[in-house]
Amino acid sequence: MRKVFTILAATMFAGAAFAEETTVTTPVLSGEVSLDFAETANDKWGGTMGLELGVDAAGLASVDLDFEATDGNAVTLENWTVGTTVGGVGVAMGDDNGVFAGAEGEHTLAAPAMTESVKVTVGDAAVAVGFTDWTTDVTDISNIQGSYTVGNVAGLANVTASGDYNLDSENIVVGAEVGGVTVGEVVLGGALTYDTDAEMIAFEGVANVMGITAYANGDQDDAFQNVGGEYTLNLGGAELTAGANYDLNIEELKPTVGLSFAF
Repeated sequence: MRKVFTILAATMFAGAAFAEETTVTTPVLSGEVSLDFAETANDKWGGTMGLELGVDAAGLASVDLDFEATDGNAVTLENWTVGTTVGGVGVAMGDDNGVFAGAEGEHTLAAPAMTESVKVTVGDAAVAVGFTDWTTDVTDISNIQGSYTVGNVAGLANVTASGDYNLDSENIVVGAEVGGVTVGEVVLGGALTYDTDAEMIAFEGVANVMGITAYANGDQDDAFQNVGGEYTLNLGGAELTAGANYDLNIEELKPTVGLSFAF
């Protein structure tokens, strides 16, 4: 694995040097202030004020920094990515480079963890190599993820196949994500995962129509475990969201309401 990392690192930093000589980009600052409300104990509602700031620079070299803060707490760097693209090959390092399949609620889907990693993209294919702890040993690889996307399958959908191999446990998780299936005004999608160690198939279906995103998920032992959805309404410069998740096993409803302002 040392050779794998050496090749990826050399490609990344050589490309970054080339990009630095050929392009100069101006960082773009964006952000969002949000007020989120959720039900707490004794049928009461509690609120949280949040701030998100993004610093992005795009071009041959790219930087993506995402900062977050809540009322009374310090601003922290939540996610970061630094990369470059040369000759159609993109190389990026950061803590938000996972390429595994996902959906909307994701209560039952397998979700292999990946923190800091190096990701290489060529066209519709991507491979990410994750570090166990990059601050102490960048040659200690935790897992490898890969994905490939095929667009316009049968003229109906976009399909992404993905996989994750954990070098410590030797567990393999595979997944598939489908999106863009249009039936009238409804856009359908979803995801399916299989964990070889757990021998478990999990799935989720998603539907989008007129600002509403609805989902239902489960697994091979219990086909319907959660149903939920969210409605988004744009009000001038603000965005109002209202949603809920219902756990069918414990018969628990969790509603949420949010108001956000982007800048």
